[in-house]
Amino acid sequence: MGEITIRLEDATLVKAIEEMASIHGRPVETEIEGVLKRAVEDHQRRREIVSRIDEIAATTPKGVAQTDSVEIIRQMREERDRALGG
Repeated sequence: MGEITIRLEDATLVKAIEEMASIHGRPVETEIEGVLKRAVEDHQRRREIVSRIDEIAATTPKGVAQTDSVEIIRQMREERDRALGG
């Protein structure tokens, strides 16, 4: 367990945190801990997403033009319509 001291000079921010703590029925310190925990979880989730995007990008050959999926779907629909007589 660690201890951090934070000095907030923005009175509006302090008041908002106190209001949040009051609404949730917990001490300001616990409210701040919850806010920080959610921020860290969001950060980790974003890092995981970026990591996965990088993994996918690494499997894409460099210098190879990629076909827009919209065009592929359009072609498939046109072929289906022709096959169905439409």
